[in-house]
Amino acid sequence: NERSAPDDASESAMIAGILLAIAGALSYGFLGVAFEASAKRGYRIWDFIFYKQVAGLVIGLALTIYLGQSLFDSRLIFLGFIGALSYVLTCAAYLMASRERDISANWTILNLSVLLPLFVSVIWFNDRFTASKLLGFFLTIVSILLVGGGFSGAVRSREARWLPYITIAFLLNGVLATLFRWVPDGYAALFTVYFYGISLLLVVPLKIASCRGWSREKGMLPLSTGAAFSHWLGMMLTMGALHLVGRTSNQAGVIVYPITNGFVIPVGVILGVIFLRQKIGWRSRWGVAAGMAGLICLFLR
Repeated sequence: NERSAPDDASESAMIAGILLAIAGALSYGFLGVAFEASAKRGYRIWDFIFYKQVAGLVIGLALTIYLGQSLFDSRLIFLGFIGALSYVLTCAAYLMASRERDISANWTILNLSVLLPLFVSVIWFNDRFTASKLLGFFLTIVSILLVGGGFSGAVRSREARWLPYITIAFLLNGVLATLFRWVPDGYAALFTVYFYGISLLLVVPLKIASCRGWSREKGMLPLSTGAAFSHWLGMMLTMGALHLVGRTSNQAGVIVYPITNGFVIPVGVILGVIFLRQKIGWRSRWGVAAGMAGLICLFLR
């Protein structure tokens, strides 16, 4: 039987949404590399976060003005504040943890927080698991766990120092991604303005308290700008994916989040090998394979 035009449009929207989610995972992967480089170079944490959030605000503001949107929307104030507060704490904790261990351990644990937006999607938005989605979710978790021990040459440090920072990052990282489901369609760029703007209000006093100078360490500005762009783009792509998939399916969360916040793990491994010259072991290779298999399962209905 020939499919109707609405069916074709629905399928196109689903495919477009999944492709946006894949692109979002790739963008977030570059963010992980930027965080790792910042930590290993020993950049002052609040300086790096400050310049990153300034760059993100400029990008979001420029697009919002270009689109001709009003800069005030009361619906986004609360969302922006919660997102900014959780992210600033997450970012600081993660950068501290990144000084103690390598990207394989830190990036893996951080992105296990995909469980939070998935849980909210099922409980609050009534998303449901099909057998293929459940298998895809399982393979994504397997990928995360395998990649977690895949790099050689981990930085040795006191576990007592690393554990509380990575735990804070894990608990709070999923909050921002969860909020994306409440951002109205067409207001993603404006949401980033509120998110970055409010986060700056939180970061500035912390930066001044930790270091009164405004000098930049060598290489910090381009790295923080690159981190801002990859993060901003990842957020935009994730919100776009959620809205597109949400038009055709009641499972937007369980489709999109495992890709953007789960599949980013094997993406981070590949980028770590390319840009950070870290060696990949057999566990990471199997992890990447499991992630690819999980992604295929998420395509299935």
